[in-house]
Amino acid sequence: MRDQGAGAALRLRERRVIISLPMPTTRQVLEAAIALEKRSMSVYARFAKAFAADQRMADFWFGMARDEARHLGALELVRTLLDFEGILDRVSPVTLDQRAVARLSEILERGVREANDLTIEAALKIALEIEQTELEDKVGDLLKALKQHDEYERFMRLLVHDLGELSYMIEQYCHNPEMLKRCDELIERRAETLRISAAN
Repeated sequence: MRDQGAGAALRLRERRVIISLPMPTTRQVLEAAIALEKRSMSVYARFAKAFAADQRMADFWFGMARDEARHLGALELVRTLLDFEGILDRVSPVTLDQRAVARLSEILERGVREANDLTIEAALKIALEIEQTELEDKVGDLLKALKQHDEYERFMRLLVHDLGELSYMIEQYCHNPEMLKRCDELIERRAETLRISAAN
């Protein structure tokens, strides 16, 4: 049992190192983004189980987890295509800020650790914190810089959709105008980014 615990701790330390290293190539940036998206999906799936007694809330969290899986699929597809083209190991046009990665990692670890003990408002607050981190913006920037325009627009539309669902759940379940304002401002910012992209 001690060996299993030590092995799990080692894997966790390795994962933290992998996603926190400097990431000069597109391969490294994509792999870091994929690792973080997987962890986000896991948090939302845990929330779906934790709030299974409330069917509407469980469905919401399952939908969030499913959309993270779609993000993962898009990133995996782009990684495969770039590998075929032989450009995956070139210097990335976009980098991830290590402080932002560390911040998101802390939020995700808290979500996993506290999933079964959170109130609905606390879980929705964690979701908002996840969506507010720069990862999603950076992934969008990377897709755009790599000229993956169709994937970029699908990715951004999905972000706006998820934020709309999150805003609705905050309005329905929380009495927290500040949370709702933060979410709605994020929706407007990303919707505006999508409108500008569609116009160009």
